[in-house]
Amino acid sequence: MPEEKILFTHRRVITAALVAALVPTVSCATADSTSGYRLERIVTGTALHTINGLALAPDGSVLTANLAGETISALDPATGQINSLVPQRDGRSDDLVVAPSGEIFWTDPLAGAVKGRDRDGRIRTVADNLPGVNSIAFDRSRQHLYAGQTFFADGLWEIDPRAGVAPRLVARDLGSLNAFAFGPDGMIYGPLGKRGQVARIDPRTGVASTVAAGFRQPVSVRFDSRDRLYALDGATGQLIRIDPAAGAKDIVATLPAGADNMVIGPGDHAYVSNMADSAVTEVDLGTGARTTLTSSPLAFPQDIAFDGNTLYVADSTALRTVDPGTGVVTELARRLSSELEFPSGISVTAQHIVLTSELIGTVQVLDRATGEPAGEVHGLDSPSDAVELADGSLVVSEPANGRVLRVVDGRPRVLAENLGAPAGLALTPRGVVLAAEATGGRLLQIDPTSGEVTEIARGLGAPRAVAVAPDGSSVVLDAGGRRVVSVNSRGEQQVLADGLAVGHLTQPYARSGGVAVGADGTVFVAADRENSIYTIRRAGR
Repeated sequence: MPEEKILFTHRRVITAALVAALVPTVSCATADSTSGYRLERIVTGTALHTINGLALAPDGSVLTANLAGETISALDPATGQINSLVPQRDGRSDDLVVAPSGEIFWTDPLAGAVKGRDRDGRIRTVADNLPGVNSIAFDRSRQHLYAGQTFFADGLWEIDPRAGVAPRLVARDLGSLNAFAFGPDGMIYGPLGKRGQVARIDPRTGVASTVAAGFRQPVSVRFDSRDRLYALDGATGQLIRIDPAAGAKDIVATLPAGADNMVIGPGDHAYVSNMADSAVTEVDLGTGARTTLTSSPLAFPQDIAFDGNTLYVADSTALRTVDPGTGVVTELARRLSSELEFPSGISVTAQHIVLTSELIGTVQVLDRATGEPAGEVHGLDSPSDAVELADGSLVVSEPANGRVLRVVDGRPRVLAENLGAPAGLALTPRGVVLAAEATGGRLLQIDPTSGEVTEIARGLGAPRAVAVAPDGSSVVLDAGGRRVVSVNSRGEQQVLADGLAVGHLTQPYARSGGVAVGADGTVFVAADRENSIYTIRRAGR
């Protein structure tokens, strides 16, 4: 296998066995008693996925927002207990804040909406038509709510928490305002990602001025109890104290890259999120001492692929590999510190790693020998998976549109349509495309030239992924039924394992979890609900 170098500023190796010893087992998966297969977990993760924004609840718990995993949860910093507050898809969130009433407000960049949840659990939309709405904060009176747009648009808005008044535009083209806070002078202090700056913004006029510069990717700005100013650089992991008068910077602590947000609690301890590690780290701002409250070797394994030696993981905000024998996780890339997007689908060839991003609507093709981008396709509609054909063209599934595309020289065309949410794809040794039809419960065969569709099997529940076994059979992950099913050439089915912790994202169709098969017939499963990896092997092997 070529040496992996991939884009990447660093590599991290995690011994899954050590993590497994520290994290309690939560799965009740079993191999089918008649199949002759046994189940083993080789990587153990946690229940939180790719943590983004943070907020402190009145009871002292840390609320965690999650864009890719579409959930809002509460983490008890003393016990580590996790409780779900808002499930998918309402819980899709990048940042959040708690009102004096106890109501939670959060941003959904993909829907362009600000949403709220009252203390009785009722969810409502507070504002919409704000594409890319990302950061959110109250002013110091806790009466006026503001939200910033990042990536899809660039603006700052005042939002009526009661939704009685239309949002007021404060400023445009600030430079991608991320998680911001109000200072003692009533001004907004926030990170401008496109400019590598921390700025001071007048919330009445939108006039902005530079406070400090020289950041790689500033993502969050906060004040402590003494009104000292702090900024978090997501690309470097540096938590920095800033003198707003002189712009001088002092590094308080350096955390792993991929840090996404922070909130400062009592005693001037900062809680810092890291989306690539599904981590929350407590930092003493006086000493820089760090305590990890939660972390996971896999952040959110949405799909997997196997090249004969190594298991590759599309880990939502990171690209990782797993040694199939030892369970050791090695990181190849992560968000912010590399060009990696948000990988949710993955396939591999001898030359390339093909990554699909449902969130961004792209396919990235990486050269395995050099780590350099070998191609990229933009403007796709929530693509689920992509495979590369022998001629270098791509076949891409768009389940939201019920179709499969073929991309030649960067130009997509419809290969097959009027399908029931084709999700995972695989290539047979003959170069024929297999598609797992998530809403129709079918396994389909698609001719990559003519687009002719042939049904191989039906009654497969809500299949998310498919892989080809050495004997020519197909192995399907039924995310809805939480099982793995083998389908032979005659369409006959055999359940290999069930009760699996798969299917975290199921609306409007199965969108996470993966399956791969090794040369000896070992089946690998990405248990996306608990961020783990399982193997399914024949008993006695």
